[in-house]
Amino acid sequence: MFSDWPSELVPQQGWGDEAAISAFKDALPWTVGRDFVAGTAKHLAGSLGLTKPGPPVKSKIVHDKQLQVLMPALGHGLSFPLTEIDILRDCVNVYCEWLSALLPNPKCSVPAPILADPNHYARIIINHFYYLFVPRGAQGPDVINRQAVLCHRVLRTLQNIAQNSPCLSEDTWQTLLMFLLHINSALLSPPTVKEDAGEQLCERVLSVLFETWLLACSRCFPPPPLWNALRESCQRWRHRAGLIDQWNRINFALTRKLIGFMYGPTFPEILISTEDDLNIIPSNMSRDCIAQVWYRILHIIGNPVDLSRHTVISKTPAFLKYAISSALVVEPSQHPCLQMLPSIFLSAMKGISGLVDAFLGVPNTSLDNLNQKGRQVSPSSSLTLSIDKSGDDCLRLLTSGRPKCNSILHLFGPWLFEAALINCNLQASPGPQHKTEGSSSSSTGARRPVSGFGNSSSGSENSRKASDSTAATTGSTGSSADPHAERLANLTPQHFQAGRAEALGALCRIFCSKKTGEEILPVYLARFYIALQQGLKLNDLPVLSPHEANQVPLNRYQSARTGVCSETAASVLVNGVDLFRLDLQGVASLVPGTLAVLECVLPEPGVGEGEPHHQPHLPPPTLLRRAATHVLLSILPLPLHFQGLHIKEIGNNSGERLALSQLRPQLVNLLTNALQVETDPANTQMLLGGLLFCVQDAALCEAMDSISQHNYSADRDHNIMSSGASDTVSSHGDYNSLTDDMCEPLPDSSLGQSSTSSLPSALATSHVTLPTASDGEPAPVVEDADSAHALFVRSIYLVCHRLISSWKSDVNVSLAGLELLSGLARLTIAEQDGLECKRAVKWLCDYIAYQCSRPPRAHSKDLHSTIVAAFHCASVWLVAHPYLLQDKECLATVLEVVELGISGSKSQVKSSDAARLKHEKELKPASMRVRDAAEALLSCVLSQVGTFPSACGAESLSSLLEEETLLRHCNTWGGGGPDLLTRDAAAQHFRYFVAQNSIMLALLEQPLGNHQDPQPTVTALIRGPFGRAAWTMQLRHLPRHKSSAKLYTVNPGRPLPMTDVGIRHNVKPKYFPDSVDRIPLCKADKSIPSLDSVIMSDDRSTMEHEKLLQILDHQISFEDGVRRQVECETSEYPDVETECVAPPLCHEFQTARLLLSHFGFLSLDALQESVECAVPSLVALDSSVAGFGRDLDALDATNTRTIDTVHVFYVRAGQSHPPDILQNVVSASTVHPHFLELLGGLGWPVNVHHHPGWTGHISTAFTVTTPPTETVLDSSHGGSGFSGRSHVLYWSDALSEVAFVVPAPAPPSAQPSANPTPSASSSISSDVCDKTGGLIGSGGSGSERSDSLPPTDTEGEPGSSLSSHTSQTSFGQGSENRSRKFGRQTSAMSCTDHKVYIVWLESFDDCYTFPANELLPETVTGLESSAWKEKEAVVFIIFIHALANGLFRIKLQGQNAKLSMAGPLVDGQVVSRRVLGTLVRQTTLNMCKRRRLESDSYQPPHVRRKLRIQEMVQKYRYELNEPEFYTHLFTSPLC
Repeated sequence: MFSDWPSELVPQQGWGDEAAISAFKDALPWTVGRDFVAGTAKHLAGSLGLTKPGPPVKSKIVHDKQLQVLMPALGHGLSFPLTEIDILRDCVNVYCEWLSALLPNPKCSVPAPILADPNHYARIIINHFYYLFVPRGAQGPDVINRQAVLCHRVLRTLQNIAQNSPCLSEDTWQTLLMFLLHINSALLSPPTVKEDAGEQLCERVLSVLFETWLLACSRCFPPPPLWNALRESCQRWRHRAGLIDQWNRINFALTRKLIGFMYGPTFPEILISTEDDLNIIPSNMSRDCIAQVWYRILHIIGNPVDLSRHTVISKTPAFLKYAISSALVVEPSQHPCLQMLPSIFLSAMKGISGLVDAFLGVPNTSLDNLNQKGRQVSPSSSLTLSIDKSGDDCLRLLTSGRPKCNSILHLFGPWLFEAALINCNLQASPGPQHKTEGSSSSSTGARRPVSGFGNSSSGSENSRKASDSTAATTGSTGSSADPHAERLANLTPQHFQAGRAEALGALCRIFCSKKTGEEILPVYLARFYIALQQGLKLNDLPVLSPHEANQVPLNRYQSARTGVCSETAASVLVNGVDLFRLDLQGVASLVPGTLAVLECVLPEPGVGEGEPHHQPHLPPPTLLRRAATHVLLSILPLPLHFQGLHIKEIGNNSGERLALSQLRPQLVNLLTNALQVETDPANTQMLLGGLLFCVQDAALCEAMDSISQHNYSADRDHNIMSSGASDTVSSHGDYNSLTDDMCEPLPDSSLGQSSTSSLPSALATSHVTLPTASDGEPAPVVEDADSAHALFVRSIYLVCHRLISSWKSDVNVSLAGLELLSGLARLTIAEQDGLECKRAVKWLCDYIAYQCSRPPRAHSKDLHSTIVAAFHCASVWLVAHPYLLQDKECLATVLEVVELGISGSKSQVKSSDAARLKHEKELKPASMRVRDAAEALLSCVLSQVGTFPSACGAESLSSLLEEETLLRHCNTWGGGGPDLLTRDAAAQHFRYFVAQNSIMLALLEQPLGNHQDPQPTVTALIRGPFGRAAWTMQLRHLPRHKSSAKLYTVNPGRPLPMTDVGIRHNVKPKYFPDSVDRIPLCKADKSIPSLDSVIMSDDRSTMEHEKLLQILDHQISFEDGVRRQVECETSEYPDVETECVAPPLCHEFQTARLLLSHFGFLSLDALQESVECAVPSLVALDSSVAGFGRDLDALDATNTRTIDTVHVFYVRAGQSHPPDILQNVVSASTVHPHFLELLGGLGWPVNVHHHPGWTGHISTAFTVTTPPTETVLDSSHGGSGFSGRSHVLYWSDALSEVAFVVPAPAPPSAQPSANPTPSASSSISSDVCDKTGGLIGSGGSGSERSDSLPPTDTEGEPGSSLSSHTSQTSFGQGSENRSRKFGRQTSAMSCTDHKVYIVWLESFDDCYTFPANELLPETVTGLESSAWKEKEAVVFIIFIHALANGLFRIKLQGQNAKLSMAGPLVDGQVVSRRVLGTLVRQTTLNMCKRRRLESDSYQPPHVRRKLRIQEMVQKYRYELNEPEFYTHLFTSPLC
């Protein structure tokens, strides 16, 4: 920078007013001069008031001539030997006091001439001070300490003057700076020796130099010659460790100021620990001055890489002088002090690395962190690799406003690249890359090797000497011919590997900070790849190329296993975990070299632990293995994704290329081997996620290949992500009898090995040929060892064995292993063997049995969580493979473990033991959670295995029929509109009973319209803990197929009548003669009034007359009936008027009584309370009580499966405002095409109005309604069609269901819905709120709350115009029956308030600015608690970023809880397009499942339904004794 300027650093002999002092010394003899100086100094010091009591005396020196005599004497006194320490002290005290003339308040003892012209005399005094600092040769430590005390006094005085003097002239400033340069040169330029003044004063003189220099820059900027002098001086002091420490200190302070005004206050600043370092930069220094000084100080020591070349560092006059004068050192480069160069070089590289971190915006960058082992992490790695990680560091490791990679490389790239290539021979080899002996010295190619020892002028001789010294380290140093050679025996290229590793780590962090779409110059990429290729070598040993590995695979594997990971390779792994997650061009060429390092690190659990002294800078083993696992997960999808890609290794000019797909068997073996030996829980979970990805990716790849071979698909870019949504029901295939009893775990030695002989015969599958390449060459063949079936079997063996052997005590690893087994159960593999599935189920049962049998002190919440997860996993296996229950042994094993979970013990521990009956065992389960999980498995076995999905589809496990629907189909239904029949009205036609305090029976005694056969018929709606079922039962005396044949004729006929029955005479008696009617009436006859006239005269008489007439009519009809009956009985047979006909059929039956009686519920014991239960076995419910219909709806709305809600967002580059994010999904033109494929892979679309399952919001869930207007899904939408207004994406299995909602802004026509009208609100609040109020306890947004039967109360909540869900009513808890609680809950808190997001990112950096909390109003499901908005919700986010190579990068956020590290997706993982949808959906389900396991108040759905039935018993139970109950049975309900 200042090479054109002459340096002002003149020879030391001409400095310090040498002429005047020499004249004084020459004029007087030594003794006379000493006495004169001693007397003068003592007299002047006595008047200062420092050595004698009393105030200082005013100086009597009034003329300049007096000072011209005294000052040379004092200057001469400063050059006295250290034995005259008193004279030196007096001279220092006098000069220090006189320098106060430059301060605002000078001392009174300062002479008047100095006060008159302080700058002139100050320059003389400063020059004289130089003699005090000149080394006096070898002295004892006590003498040197005395000199150091005086030097410190002078330095403090000069620093005080520089900081506080208001009158320093430019000449004085330059004199002061030159003085500091000279004293530093005098002390630091000579080689370091023990007990010299330079070693003791190094830190102090350097700190004063740099701090004073910064002050001068703000007040009197030094001229270029001074800068040149500083640069030349610092390059002579580079063998001093203190120089690099001070250089780092000043650089950090300046960089802190520079970044502050360049990038603003939001940019992370460098942490400065001490107050002095915070104020080291003058506050009045301008920004331009700071920038100038920062750049000049940064380059003040020249090229820092020269610190690794001892020949360059020792090429100074001081080293040459020492070599000439010393008999022990032949060459300057042989001085023992140069053995400190490795640590000095490491310190310089750490300083540069810290500056790189500061510009990258890495938080907590400071000088204190430079010396922490394992401090470096990959800047964008969201899973912090540091062991002591803080929450802030985990969430955001890089700032979005950081500079581009090219800018940082322009500053530090030349140094870092050169440091990374120390002692590397870059001569390209004609064949596979390897090192040959003497290649660095005999190379004659065009490229010159970069040597780490000696500069270019030293030539091959220095290289040969370096190699000789290197060889000396491996041999015996005692046999060396030179007795002093061992002084440099440890100074080998290997000792500079720590600094080289630091440089490689900084380069990796720079390139890993690449933003999305950022371009890096090709020249930087090329140099970076060369540096990585050299740094990935194992202990600088030749690494076999993959071409050689294909020829001798066993030797390659053994060499990798026996090698030791070098510091450079470890640094690349730790700092470069994101290298394969970015769109770096040509990064695939690093895969072979990286794979060799991974084989060295991962299969060995104790890497780096055995040699702490030889490699002290290696990161902790756990940190190193975690980084290696990250890199492995990034490489796993490459072979199948780039099947036809051939890569060329760096440095190989043979023209041979390696097919990337050939590395897949090696990757799979590495993954399984690492999983066997891994002991860290976090690393194990990551490896398990990678294993499941490998199996699923291979299975889908083979399935697609099979489709391609059969010409079923000609379009290469078809929707391959949607195939994951079809795994609801596994293809069962033909079942082969499972007769093999080989269910024992494999030994450790046989697990995970690549040899097919150690695995069962199931691995011997046929070869699967992948599709042919586009260029006509056949695609690579997938070997047996890495086929989908082989990986499936291998994974089951490995995971099940490790679960039982070593993972059982760690809850997180156990859950991850069970999640992997659940994912394997849902896979559809063509060659799947039922025997392997049977073994998996048996191992799961063994795992449950072992966990339950552990001693009581080992039982904890975490242990029971693993048991619950194992029961769930077993249910998944049985539902996916129902043929397993056809095997008696498998069925017995499952039922045994169910019995163990419910009762706490098995009836028959061994086959030879006698079975214990149920009533003989004590009901003592491991916990209530375990019992509930076992009951769920038993219900799944009895009702779901082999029948899922039911006739209603996968959307519902229960019958869709309810009271209103059944009543409309009855024969007695009189018709009418659907609005005329309500739930309360329909319930009056049913009889309601509760059996066993857990099953509700709704019995309808009216025959349905589709049953014409007049049989005793009852229709039962059975509501239990596991759902609702509808059954119609008839009482038949014959089977149905025989009931149609009539066993009697319509007219059986009569016997012939007998004719000799006699003659019957009908004679009617007469009471009056016939002539009585012809006699005329007289007046006497008319004297009696007529009856009509009497009756009509009085109303009372009229009423009595009518009553009398009714009595008479009744009596007449009765007498007529009696008469006819008597006549029939007394008449002789036959009577032609009475014909024998069949009696009419009976249509009235008390079928409810018959049904209950047949099931034994009407016995006296069943109707009485028992000691075990206060509720009888059968109770009747009063359906006429108000609220019965509402609670019945709440029971029906309590789902039988877990329900989860996941919200999907699309974020375009640079977006952070919620309305902009929501607007992206309106049109397909504004989203990535693969985003729509992702949606198709998550689930299938359903109409929320016609869908009977969970829809993502309480207002439309579990009800089938008629939409106001029929909506058709627009094909041009970008995801907004699944916003929940009309459609959502839905997925379910027998155990859970999930709705995927894509929030979108409301359409223009729906904008007023943000403030719904009264009619619209009433339609929600009056019916939906009451009907689905129970859903508050059934889960949502990923979980269910465990409040037992939360009351249904509507709490209006203002909606948002941005989402359809937020325009609905939010439901809280009311006051009705709030105090009634059931079950084992301990808190009213629930786990419904967390959210799960899937966020598609166009730019990966947007994950740091994603407004998760601001989008919470768009994710309301109606299931949140009343205080949800008052607290910060827990948000789990899965970020998905599409890479340019067709792969997808995953980032997980929010997994900070104990059990929330759910898989199979891993933070930072790279996955392929074909499995993206499936893995994302499984991860969301597992996140919610772990959240439920972690919640103390969670209760399973069947427990919640059971508690709801029990509360209805308490509220609506008939309080009847036995006679009253029987009477109630004979009373017909309302007809």
